[in-house]
Amino acid sequence: MPNSTATLRHQLLRSASALVIGLAALGGASHVLAAGKTDNSDYQQQVAACKNGSSSEDRATCLREAGAARQAASRGNLTDPGAAQLKENAMKRCEGLPQSDRIDCEKRVNGEGRVEGSVSEGGILRETVTIVPATAK
Repeated sequence: MPNSTATLRHQLLRSASALVIGLAALGGASHVLAAGKTDNSDYQQQVAACKNGSSSEDRATCLREAGAARQAASRGNLTDPGAAQLKENAMKRCEGLPQSDRIDCEKRVNGEGRVEGSVSEGGILRETVTIVPATAK
């Protein structure tokens, strides 16, 4: 029988990793959302942030996303979702997981568990611990 603690740890890390990747992507795109709110000056500020390294993304990606955001904003296709929409999106990302992982994912989305890190540090790690009793032989 495999070590149940190691198996549980592996499942927790896999679930946490999936959530961190999703949250990092969402956080990385936050500067793009800001570009759609106003005019060319926001675009120039985004480009400056890309060039001086204060963005959380590599320079090429940052410049590409700033340009794409400027283009989308000019068409009126860039919106700033509210907190309810962001939470709904996070819950939808949990739907693709197996049932046991989905429950933990939804707990993390709802603020349960331990939170560590930030978007500017490269990601937010949200951790929940679920104790799974060993099965009898």
